[in-house]
Amino acid sequence: MNFLNYIASFLITFLVLGCANTRIVVEGVKTVLDKQEKNEKSTKTLNKTHTNGHYKIGKPYEVNNISYIPKLVSFYSENGIASWYGPKFDKKPTANGEIFDQNKVSAAHKTLPLPSIVKVTNLNSGKHLYIRVNDRGPFVNNRIIDLSKQAAIELEFFSKGIELVNVKLIESGPHLLENNFLDQQYLEEYAKNIENKDEKNKNKTTPYNFLQLGVFSFKDNAIKYKEKILNSYKNSDFEFEIIEYVKETKVFFKLLIGPMKNKQLAQNVADNLLKLGYSSIIISNRKN
Repeated sequence: MNFLNYIASFLITFLVLGCANTRIVVEGVKTVLDKQEKNEKSTKTLNKTHTNGHYKIGKPYEVNNISYIPKLVSFYSENGIASWYGPKFDKKPTANGEIFDQNKVSAAHKTLPLPSIVKVTNLNSGKHLYIRVNDRGPFVNNRIIDLSKQAAIELEFFSKGIELVNVKLIESGPHLLENNFLDQQYLEEYAKNIENKDEKNKNKTTPYNFLQLGVFSFKDNAIKYKEKILNSYKNSDFEFEIIEYVKETKVFFKLLIGPMKNKQLAQNVADNLLKLGYSSIIISNRKN
């Protein structure tokens, strides 16, 4: 009887210890998993940290008696003169509350949302750079963008001071406040992916047609011609656009009207304009 009690006691002890050991193993694994989850959450939080700036479009404003209207746009591409700024503004707040660093790539624009990503192309060398816009300016001599000292160096016009460029909007939005976008390599890869997707989508879409009404050496002449046409041709379905483009380092201005979904419609509008004395040619999409 004593021997049976001994066996029973031994089995009970073995089972209890086994359960305890199992619990220790399970709890040990859980502790490791908890630590991993905390580390993953910490990493995600780190990746989502934001700059001290804020997203803004901004109200209309005036500088040197010239009015500027910041706005959210889905398309922006403009040719013009770029300049650069540096020592005078270094370590001072930008228009969206971040701190300007002349030795990092950034830019100022008069109306695009802050921040935005733009692709700036040196039209003389063909070199391009993706740049994060977080400031307002420039406000002299009709320049279209002001680049940081480092951006000017990388676009190869630092010593020259100004350059003829194309500025193309890639994206804007509050997500660009994340610290990831302060890393130039990350920004480059991100912007390239967006451009590749846009190019694929563009190839899938139906082309739109525009009428080109003229090409001018001076923008004022294009504006005057547009106003002249508007006095005799009033069609609220289409809009006039003046597109800048560069040919052999010279800037020209195309006057367009559109868009029109098919060539037959474009031809009808062209015929109506011809009756009024205005000739035109049909082009597919806007071409710089």
